[in-house]
Amino acid sequence: MPRAFCYQCRRAKVTCLCGRIEKQPNQIKIIVLQHPDETDNAKGSSIIAELGLLQYQRWIAEDFSDHRELNRLLAEHKSEVAILYPVVGAIELKNEWQAPPELSLKYLIVIDATWRKAKKIWQLQPQLQKLPVFKLTNKQISNYRIRKVPEDGHLSTVESIVAALRALESRSQAYQPLLDLFAEMIDFQIKKMGKMTYLKNYSDKE
Repeated sequence: MPRAFCYQCRRAKVTCLCGRIEKQPNQIKIIVLQHPDETDNAKGSSIIAELGLLQYQRWIAEDFSDHRELNRLLAEHKSEVAILYPVVGAIELKNEWQAPPELSLKYLIVIDATWRKAKKIWQLQPQLQKLPVFKLTNKQISNYRIRKVPEDGHLSTVESIVAALRALESRSQAYQPLLDLFAEMIDFQIKKMGKMTYLKNYSDKE
């Protein structure tokens, strides 16, 4: 018998996240460009931002070059859009970061994919490379204990979104409910896989 499935959070009912968080009123709208492999990934974290933010949009593709909605956004609101991506030369976001007066930011694009596939999405979209680019400080520590990261300072999608919004909106304590739910999700996944399996595959996270 197939498992009961929640079509809102795209998880099995036993891991359903719906109704666990109230929508948070973000000032800057988050636009997530999601690789198809992340859509039904039980370890994926972007769904928490989708459930927990009032202003949120998710588009799915491997190549967004001809994506109608994205191209319309960039054509109509280019001066109000930036992207979060750790490329050389990107503006580093810190808690005390202050936006320059010429930047009227209303939309922040975030890529949701593995590090290798995120790099491919970035390389395939020259229109994204023309936008203001932000990156997070590498001093932040991730709670993403059930996924491998290439090096310290890399955060999950929801952690990256929260960190970026806190800096860009100058609200250092905002969006904590998203991180709390993320921690619960991680703890549940660890419990589900069992301590021995977790220690065998992710012992470097301890």
